Amino acid sequence: MRFAPGDALALPERGSTPRVLIVDDCEDDALLVEAELGRRGMRLSWMRVDNAIDMAAALATTAWDLVLCDHVLQGFDCRRALAVLQRSGRDLPFILHSGRMTPGEGVGAMYEGARDFVFKGDHARLLAVIERELLAQADRAAVRRAEDRIRALSLFDGLSQLSNQAHFCARVADWLECRERSGRTTGAILIVFDLDRFMRVNVGFGYQVGTEVLRELGRRLVEVVPPSAMLARLCGDRFGVFVPGVVDEGQAELLARCLLRVPERPFASVPGGLTLNASVGVALLDAGHVPAVDALMQAEVALAEAKRAGGNCVRIHREAQSRASAFALALERDLRSALAHNELRLHYQPIVGAASCHARGAEALLRWQHPVHGLLGPDRFIALADETGLIADIGAWVLAEACMQGKRWHRAGLADFEMSVNVSAVQFAQPGLYAQVEAALARSGFPASCLVLEITESSLMSDCAHAARCLRALKALGLRIAIDDFGTGYSSLAYLRRLPIDVIKIDRALVSDVDRDADASAIVRAALAMAHSLRLRVVAEGVETAAQEMLLQASHCDALQGFRYGRPLVAEAFRFGSLTPDR
Repeated sequence: MRFAPGDALALPERGSTPRVLIVDDCEDDALLVEAELGRRGMRLSWMRVDNAIDMAAALATTAWDLVLCDHVLQGFDCRRALAVLQRSGRDLPFILHSGRMTPGEGVGAMYEGARDFVFKGDHARLLAVIERELLAQADRAAVRRAEDRIRALSLFDGLSQLSNQAHFCARVADWLECRERSGRTTGAILIVFDLDRFMRVNVGFGYQVGTEVLRELGRRLVEVVPPSAMLARLCGDRFGVFVPGVVDEGQAELLARCLLRVPERPFASVPGGLTLNASVGVALLDAGHVPAVDALMQAEVALAEAKRAGGNCVRIHREAQSRASAFALALERDLRSALAHNELRLHYQPIVGAASCHARGAEALLRWQHPVHGLLGPDRFIALADETGLIADIGAWVLAEACMQGKRWHRAGLADFEMSVNVSAVQFAQPGLYAQVEAALARSGFPASCLVLEITESSLMSDCAHAARCLRALKALGLRIAIDDFGTGYSSLAYLRRLPIDVIKIDRALVSDVDRDADASAIVRAALAMAHSLRLRVVAEGVETAAQEMLLQASHCDALQGFRYGRPLVAEAFRFGSLTPDR
């Protein structure tokens, strides 16, 4: 045997000395090949073997560029040598080099996997074939590297170097399928981990800092999760953890709380060492059949519940959550067609003068006559309408219908009867509100002076300057603005002075205790005094008892609203005149 110096396992670069494994039972023939190719400008690093055992050992221990094999050896031949190469898993050019071979035998060997055949003595052609195969081998290696890179990009996240969502789900699915085939009852948990309010990092410090935070977070999670766990970056600042073999809810929550602490250590990449909070959703996978995407969905549902609870907490998926999510999706589907199917309704609750208890106006309250679930109040679907953007069309319908009904009552002899219409936070933030109000007034002929738009405090205070501009534009139409649910939000004298407001509506939460709680009574009286000093009209909501009515009258409240004067009714059932039950 002979092997030239430099026998490292690394694959040589193109243009370097090729490494050739010569399978031949004649040492002189191997030396002749080296000499003749060297005379033609190609130096070889080579080793000669003449049996299957030595050939397999050479392939296993050294990186070769090419195999040069005689056709027939003593106790060995090219077909057996080709089989040894194929079993090794090495993708190497295999060239037949023999003096006792017919062209037909050479072509037959090529059908079995050889790249070419060269007769011994034809060194010029041997040089050309070796050069061609070395170039082709280098090209194939480049293609393999590109394919490996493409595979890595399709399966792994470039930022964190963790599995991506597709790869994560595929691995979870493989584990679940293997469990099902084997009949085992091993459980597992799937966790979704998400940073709370991560956008503030990107906005405050830039995307580069945000990227470094996510990269560092990925490294921390690798250190915390169990060795058997599968970890992935699902998207953005959201990570997934799958832990097979964990079935106990207590263990699952313990691990989830360990994950919660991961972002609490300061991040070095953030100036000042910012710490972050996270939310965690957990799905428990027992022995039953659960597709991987359903398991991930369950964890996502639990995560959403954690977010709604304020974040920085753990929620474990319960079956009721899936039912609620399914119901919400079905409700969203139905809501998209509710307008077209004429399923929306307006009910009207009277607003009475505090002194006379006669109806001087009404608040239009939206209802949905669902074909399956019956009459639904706004608390069941308005938030959904806001989330899906359907509130624009629904709000426009409410304005138009309320103004039309107000005009009908005016024609019936109820001059100056007011109509109050609620405007949601999302609707108020949309640029089309002014046009919707203008169109509703124009089409109905309802006087703007009798329309009151009710807007919550939180809607106005999210951007006070923008709110002031919008309100001034709306008031230019001649309508009035009421602050709804006053007393539950900011209740600031400053914004009452800065915004063009006409009415405040004291929230029912304060009114309900006004006759029993001295503090609630004091707050209501203070709110009344403050509003009157600013020449604002005050409506008290949620009045239900005579004691509440008397106290509010004594405090000089302007108007009252609540079940004492009537529940919300359709227009045909609406009552006028004195609405106090004991009068």
